[in-house]
Amino acid sequence: MNRVSLVGTVHDELGLANASELHAILERVRPEVIFLEVPLAAFHDYYVICSRRNLESIAVTRYRESHQVKLVPMDLPTPPREFFENVGHLHQRVREESPAYRRLMAWDSDCMRTRGFAYLNSEHCNNLWAAAYKEMLSTIGRIDDPRLIEIFELWTETIDLRETEMMKNIEEYCRVNTFDRSAFLVGAAHRQPIIDRSRESKSVQWDFSVG
Repeated sequence: MNRVSLVGTVHDELGLANASELHAILERVRPEVIFLEVPLAAFHDYYVICSRRNLESIAVTRYRESHQVKLVPMDLPTPPREFFENVGHLHQRVREESPAYRRLMAWDSDCMRTRGFAYLNSEHCNNLWAAAYKEMLSTIGRIDDPRLIEIFELWTETIDLRETEMMKNIEEYCRVNTFDRSAFLVGAAHRQPIIDRSRESKSVQWDFSVG
């Protein structure tokens, strides 16, 4: 059965959360297929002409130097710039209003810096992000700004749609292709929702032990 190792990652390097460490994980997993949290429109820039780079693309490029591997983009099209501007404003307001949220984000950065992928693929990381979302919602409620509520709802809806699409695409790929080992590189904040959704998988043998 097609085996997919879920690898929680980040887009920007920080301490031990870096491209060399992700490359080492890929060397251990030895995937024949890598599922990527990237839209088809951006795939060419990151993985064909390499005009854009992030932690994942650097690690995957190194892995491809010595391994034959199929790269498969999974994500929905990138939202418009206004979406990211609004989400940035949302996070800034929450940071300004919530010491608890600032502490959570500081802990997240410290753990990434000192523990790298061991943290990003841990229950600790899953729990921290659950607490961060809960604190965001609580803070937005205290601020009582309808615009922030609207942005938060659109943001979380977009995340849900993206996770649904990526899981659907993996399932469809696995139904028509056969392989032994693969890796799904996805932002660590998506890791627990992906684990939850995996219980409905019919064509995939999931591995959550990477890290």
